[in-house]
Amino acid sequence: MSSIFKNRLNNLYNDIAKHDLHGLYITNLTNIRYLTGFTGSAGILIVLKESSYFFTDGRYIQQSKEQVNNANVTIISTSYFDSINRCNIFNEKSRIGFESDHMSYSYYDSMINQFPNIDWISTNSIIENLAAVKDSEEISSLQTAIDITDDVFKKIIPEIKVGVTEKYISTRISYLFKMNGADGDSYESIIAGGPRSALPHARPTERKFQKGDFIVMDFGALYNGYHADMTRTLVVGKPSTKHTEIYNIVLESHLNGIKTARSDIPCSQVDNACRSIIDQSGYGEMFTHSTGHGIGLEVHTLPRIHKNNHELLKKNHVITIEPGIYIPDWGGVRIEDDCLILDSSCQPLNKSTKELIVV
Repeated sequence: MSSIFKNRLNNLYNDIAKHDLHGLYITNLTNIRYLTGFTGSAGILIVLKESSYFFTDGRYIQQSKEQVNNANVTIISTSYFDSINRCNIFNEKSRIGFESDHMSYSYYDSMINQFPNIDWISTNSIIENLAAVKDSEEISSLQTAIDITDDVFKKIIPEIKVGVTEKYISTRISYLFKMNGADGDSYESIIAGGPRSALPHARPTERKFQKGDFIVMDFGALYNGYHADMTRTLVVGKPSTKHTEIYNIVLESHLNGIKTARSDIPCSQVDNACRSIIDQSGYGEMFTHSTGHGIGLEVHTLPRIHKNNHELLKKNHVITIEPGIYIPDWGGVRIEDDCLILDSSCQPLNKSTKELIVV
C-alpha cells in the first residue's frame, strides 16, 4: 500500500516541476487522503520537490502514525502557521502553489501575511487531474462499491410497489448498503416517482408510488472512501407506449455513449454521442445536464463529460455515462453506469440489468 502512495507523490513531484513550482501547499482533505492515506478531518500537506510534510492537531496523533504515508508528521501546538514556521521548511523566494479552488480569501490573506517572502502561485486541479487516472487499488475499491450497489439494487426491487414511499426505499437502501459491506451511502439517494422523476436531483419525500409512475433511482455505495454512482429507472404497472418510447431513447443514448468512449476520445464527443440520439428523437431540450463525470474519492470528480470539454479521455479514467429525458409534470428517465476507460473501449463496471423493470 505504501508504494501506491509513493507513486502518487512521485507523480505530483513531476507535476510540480512542470509547473515551475518549488512546492504545493495542500488544504483539500480529499487530496490529502489521496496522497497520504489520512482520513481525518483536519490537516495540511506541504509537498516540496522530493519531500513532504504533514501537519495536524492533537486529535490525530495515533491516526496520523497509522495512516500517513511518505510524509514527515508534525502535531501542531498552537496554530498551523506557527508550526510550519518552526519547521523552517521554506526557502526565501520559493514559488509555492496553493489550491485556489479550496482556499478562502481570509485564509489566503493570513497565509501571505505569515509567509511574506514566499511567491505564492494560484493553481487549480493539479492533484485532481492526477487522481482522475485511477491506479489498481482505486479501481479495486470502486469495483467493490459498484458490486455492493448492484447487489442492493437486486434486493430492493421486491420492496418497490404501489403505496411504498420514496423515503422508505431510500432508507432501506442505506441500511442494505451497510449490511452488505459498504461504509454507507455515496450520497443521499435520489428516489423519485411519477412527476417527481422529471426532477434530475429530486430528494426522497413521503410521496407514495402509484400505477403509471416512472421511478428514477440514483444511488451508490461508499467503500474504502470510493463512490459508486448508478441510476436505473423502473415503471409501476404495465408501461404505456410513451413509457417504452422514452425509456428506449435514453437506453440507446446511453449505449451509444459507452460505444463511443475510449482513451484519446474528447469528453465532448462522448457527450455528443449521447445527446445526438436524444436530439434526433425530438427531446433534446429535455436532456438538461451534462452526460457524466469522473468518480473516485468524491462522487463528482474530473473529467467532466460535457459538450464544452474537449480534453481527451485517458486510460483508467472512471466516468459515469448518464443521459436522461425529463418531461415536466409527467416523468423522467435516466440510465447511468460507472465506466472504466480502456485503450480501445469503455467497460461498464455495473452488472445491473438495463432492461425496463416493471414492478
